[in-house]
Amino acid sequence: MVPLPHRRESGLASLVAQRVLEAITTAWAAVTLTFIALRIAGGDPISSLLSQGLASPDQAAAIRQKLGLDLPLFMQYLRYLRGFFNADLGYSLFTGRPVARTIAEQMPSTVALALTAFLLAVAAGLALGILSARWRIPPGLAQASEAAAGLGTALPVSFTGILAILLLGLAGPVAASSLRHAPLDVLVPALVLCASPAGAIARLVQAGIMESSRAPYILAARARGIRPLRRLLWHALRPALAPVISLAALEAAFLFSGTVVTETVFSRPGLGRLLVQSILQGDFPVAQGLVALAAILYSLSHLAAELIALALDPRLRKRE
Repeated sequence: MVPLPHRRESGLASLVAQRVLEAITTAWAAVTLTFIALRIAGGDPISSLLSQGLASPDQAAAIRQKLGLDLPLFMQYLRYLRGFFNADLGYSLFTGRPVARTIAEQMPSTVALALTAFLLAVAAGLALGILSARWRIPPGLAQASEAAAGLGTALPVSFTGILAILLLGLAGPVAASSLRHAPLDVLVPALVLCASPAGAIARLVQAGIMESSRAPYILAARARGIRPLRRLLWHALRPALAPVISLAALEAAFLFSGTVVTETVFSRPGLGRLLVQSILQGDFPVAQGLVALAAILYSLSHLAAELIALALDPRLRKRE
């Protein structure tokens, strides 16, 4: 009676396979919808080149043939998918350079910004969540922490970015010009970018600690004489870590969308600013490659969140 472990393993393997399939489907749907939307809404980019005097009729015809725009839409889609799997995203309409190389050149700046913002968001979210849970701290400090978490969640990145620039400008020209030099050129935009995910993480940590602090095992720990604050806090925080880790994985994907605004506000080079420029110019091969990259990052982050949740919470592995 007893291949129960085998059944559990097969059930877990099937859940993991299902999550992987969902991630692949999400990425494919995003890439496909982006391809269709840019073709329908963007109009004919070659006509835009002709109207701006950036290409002669013969050059425009050569560009159209090189990009496969003279083919039927379905054939363009198949050609794009083939190139996508071969890491060939086409060529920019305005620079003529490979899209993959253009994205690779701008990626280090965005990765540095997003990674710094992610680490700051996790650290600030945990700290604010613990403080706002009123875990034996002065009520005023708890309320201030809760208000900071709420503001971080509510205020848009565009507002906090402009506010940060204004505050640095009021501090003096030296402070404002320091945005162009390390480490403030990364730290200040990262602080702006991390505000929203930090607020979301803080709310989740606060709710988890407040729920756990009323649990019977916390009361039992106190009854057994466990008094040090750090040990009781760890017992209360540990059950909240699984959803926090899952949320942090999802927030890592959303940071890419935040870099679009942050890099534009701070005039930073990076993928976000490149996406805005490519959309405004009608350079759809670059925009298409960036959106495809964002879709893959989101799918991978969502998959990581699902797998982490399955690993940390055994209740999710039970098959209904």
